[in-house]
Amino acid sequence: MAKVAVTVKFAKPAREVWAIIGGFLTIGEWNPGVAKCTPKFEGNDIIRHLELADGGYVVEPLLYYDAAGMEYAYAITEGTLPFRDYVARLRVLEDDNGASCIVQWTASFTPTADEAEVVDLVANGVFRASLNALKERLGA
Repeated sequence: MAKVAVTVKFAKPAREVWAIIGGFLTIGEWNPGVAKCTPKFEGNDIIRHLELADGGYVVEPLLYYDAAGMEYAYAITEGTLPFRDYVARLRVLEDDNGASCIVQWTASFTPTADEAEVVDLVANGVFRASLNALKERLGA
């Protein structure tokens, strides 16, 4: 099993960053790798179907959501990416001075292709690229 952890500091308050990335179904509004997010509700379960900018897709059920703690976890249960058994966590942590924050995005998964390439894809091609695009958008 591979693990990825990316941490990016933002020169914005945690609540301001969470207001953008904290909506599980609003990922298409801030993540440039997502072309479209279609929600699906099954009983109490919330699932997002993502059409990716590269033409792929993923299906992501929400596993855990804590608005007060500014974090959520999700899985990928179906899709075109080269892994399985994927579980991720996204959270925003207030920095000591309150004027900045840290965004942590972690995942564990089993690669179905070259492990080093898949880890790089998730860490840099998805997590870091998405957070850096958000940072640029916010001027943070």
